[in-house]
Amino acid sequence: MVEGAGVVEELEKLFPGKVTRNVSSYLVDWWPIFWIDPGAKGEALAGIKPANIEDIVKLVRFSSSTGIQICVRGGGSSVTGASVPTGGVVLDMRGLNQILDLDEGNRSVTVQVGITLEELENKLNAKGFTLSQVPQSFDQATIGGFISTFGSGQFSTLYGGVEDSVLRLEVVLPSGEVTWTRRRGSPRSSMGPELSRLFIGGEGSFGIITAAELKIRRLPRYVWKMVYGFSSYENAINECRNLLEFDVKPAACRVYNETEALFQFGEQKCIALLVYHFGSKEVMDVITAQVAAEMSQKAETMEPRLVDVWLGRRFNYREEIENLKKTGYMPETVEIGAKWSRLYELYLEVMRRFKDREGVAGIGAHVSHLYDQGACMYFTFLMKPDVNVYRNIWSTMAEVARLHDATISHHHGVGALKYEYLQEEVPVSIIESLKRALDPERILQQPRSFRWAKS
Repeated sequence: MVEGAGVVEELEKLFPGKVTRNVSSYLVDWWPIFWIDPGAKGEALAGIKPANIEDIVKLVRFSSSTGIQICVRGGGSSVTGASVPTGGVVLDMRGLNQILDLDEGNRSVTVQVGITLEELENKLNAKGFTLSQVPQSFDQATIGGFISTFGSGQFSTLYGGVEDSVLRLEVVLPSGEVTWTRRRGSPRSSMGPELSRLFIGGEGSFGIITAAELKIRRLPRYVWKMVYGFSSYENAINECRNLLEFDVKPAACRVYNETEALFQFGEQKCIALLVYHFGSKEVMDVITAQVAAEMSQKAETMEPRLVDVWLGRRFNYREEIENLKKTGYMPETVEIGAKWSRLYELYLEVMRRFKDREGVAGIGAHVSHLYDQGACMYFTFLMKPDVNVYRNIWSTMAEVARLHDATISHHHGVGALKYEYLQEEVPVSIIESLKRALDPERILQQPRSFRWAKS
């Protein structure tokens, strides 16, 4: 086996001009543990930026012959440590960033997965189309990373998560084989299981996604925005749930508790922000009249400009984090998916458990992704940058999720942060069987535990 510096030298021979020895930018991502503990970081021998799929196949075969692991990385926007290497080499996919085909008639686009969501969306918008996947990490997240972590955008209530956008995927398997998860481009097929789902959320464990065929749609011709204030958070949640019964669902529905509404908008009341997309003015007039009539009976009608405040600030997270850090605090977010029957109860449980908790200065909450069967409750903690405080938040939130039959990760993936909770929600024996079958030599890194600093 080639080791250490010898690996890098061999890689430089195989990939001239595509290997970097300066790996510092690969050793962290947006996981807050890297702000709390300056000593926390990943490990890597080198980084490789492939120019084509042949480079990836060549690297996979080199890895198989040497035992050197590969960490597949996109934009590095993970908040769970999912894009941080634990050794071996980093495969930087950002160079594979081209649109391969835009099929306007069939409403699909095929792209290399190193393209960012923002770049793809801008190019689609110029043609009158949209992917409709807009997470907060929009400007940094790549298509591959978004798919690999089972991502979801801020308009998912209408358009769904990434799993609803994927038609099929091109993948390099650990054996070096290049394949599409379906070899024909039909809109749906019952020829066996949907293999794309193996790689959506797989975080690079089973294969390297290199291209994706995705659904697109026409840009909405009309956008309707409205804001409502409620007497209680429970009422706000219940009324917004009722909106799902209408013939058209909101593209976005965000329901803020008093704390987060005060921080975001200067309004110390529970508020709901609504955004609807329409192609027809006639349909818009009918639906919005129904929504307004329903909501105005139960809530105060507020200025729709608050929607524009949210839209204008939603990508300013870097600036907001830096401003908070100057105060001696930092934010951490926990996104729990729960059934409607347990959602508000879960919220009360979290607020009760963290009342006067040492190291936690405040908790904001909003509902951000709504489904017929439940919703995502997104909590933001303002905390002291202390490892013990951080660990305590996560162990408590995991316990709350367990008690309320909820998931501890609605759209942030697993990574290192949530690996210890994986076996509670997924039959890990099946994952291990798949890993042994597809990657017996374990050349692709997968979600793994994190070695916490000593208390």
